[in-house]
Amino acid sequence: MTIKDFKVGQTAYILDDGRRRSNERLATAVTVVKVGRKYVTVKAEGRQEARFFESHTETSYLFEDRDYGAQRLLFLTTEAVDEYNELNGLQSWLQEAANWMKVKEYTLAQLRAVKKILEGGEEP
Repeated sequence: MTIKDFKVGQTAYILDDGRRRSNERLATAVTVVKVGRKYVTVKAEGRQEARFFESHTETSYLFEDRDYGAQRLLFLTTEAVDEYNELNGLQSWLQEAANWMKVKEYTLAQLRAVKKILEGGEEP
């Protein structure tokens, strides 16, 4: 995604910094007020404007331009927010499932199947 994908007046979605009691990160609808060469500027009702920039790597979101604190993320659609949250959830799950304490509990067949999938083969 690039800055050029945004249009003035459209609705976009900011993913909060995750400082909630639950692990779920919620998105807030904002309005795009300016699209420049380096930044997309958005405004939420009752809040100050915020600027977002492109990452040097390919992502499905933009990063908030701020010098301190956690950067929020800007998405084009709620579907993109949902996919981002699902990806993070699956990454956390995989890290836990591959924990060195749990790895010893898997059978040889299970580990072979996982290896084949992760190396790009098809599911068994």
